[in-house]
Amino acid sequence: MDSYSILAVETSTVACSVALIVKGKMYQRYERLPQKHALRLLEMVDEVLSEAEIKGSEIDVLAYGEGPGAFTGVRIATGVVQGLALGWDKPVIGVSSLEAMAERVLSNMLSSNKASHLVEIPWCALMDARMKEVYIQSGSFNIKTREWKVSDVCLISPEEAKKQFESLEPSCIGLGDIWAEYPSLTQLFSTWFDTLPSAMAVAQLVQRMDLESESTYQSLALPVYLRNHVADTIQERKDNQLKKQGG
Repeated sequence: MDSYSILAVETSTVACSVALIVKGKMYQRYERLPQKHALRLLEMVDEVLSEAEIKGSEIDVLAYGEGPGAFTGVRIATGVVQGLALGWDKPVIGVSSLEAMAERVLSNMLSSNKASHLVEIPWCALMDARMKEVYIQSGSFNIKTREWKVSDVCLISPEEAKKQFESLEPSCIGLGDIWAEYPSLTQLFSTWFDTLPSAMAVAQLVQRMDLESESTYQSLALPVYLRNHVADTIQERKDNQLKKQGG
């Protein structure tokens, strides 16, 4: 809804971004900052607020890319948003980082009139999850009705991903950050877009939600990991090192 001011952050990949939508105008910062998100994110927040000449307390909604994605990056986004929400007493909304990738691509397609001949755009988003797995989520966007459909996010092997592609429509576009690691998967789509999620895409997705409904909001900003084992303990690292050394 255009009447709501939305501040969004996204740090689930190497990209670090902040976006602000207020009174129909958009302000954003987007930089590729591997392992430096924590140093730059709050600076970006201050920059877009200053550019829009608005105080944080005047924001209506805080949004964030909830993951999945890099463990540390997702933690940074949720931690910063939760801190701002408590300080400003504002509600929060989490958005799938894979959906944000799809929104970014579709928004560019629509603004450039590359989809003017279409009624519905089916999409499939893929993100490299490391450890020989990928995050996958699919959906569609109806240009006329503005209806946005989306599946649950899954963590699967590349081989399982290929099987899932068989159920997708032939016109389905592929998008994500897996080209360097899994080029054979990208080649299964007739159209592929290399992309990363952005805070602006997060904000635009929230803008289409029913912000009048209290059920839309979360009580806490929570990360989405999908992988149960997200980090080794110190002892586990030692054990793994011994195994490698044959000890």
